[in-house]
Amino acid sequence: MKKIFIYLCLLLLLSSNVFAADISYNSLNENLKKGYKITKETSSQKQKTFTLKKNDEILLCVVFLNDHETECWKP
Repeated sequence: MKKIFIYLCLLLLLSSNVFAADISYNSLNENLKKGYKITKETSSQKQKTFTLKKNDEILLCVVFLNDHETECWKP
């Protein structure tokens, strides 16, 4: 049991840099104010997807139309 716990801790410590950066990108409007430009827009009945670009950084933002929520993340 002790070995499993040690292996699990080592695995979590070594894989921590694999996950995407946990940076708050908040809303689409806030990102546009930060200087990001919309490069692509796609839509469906339930959501709109925006691809934003600033220099070499790319963000994806999804706006859910039924509840007006926005989620943005760095791919």
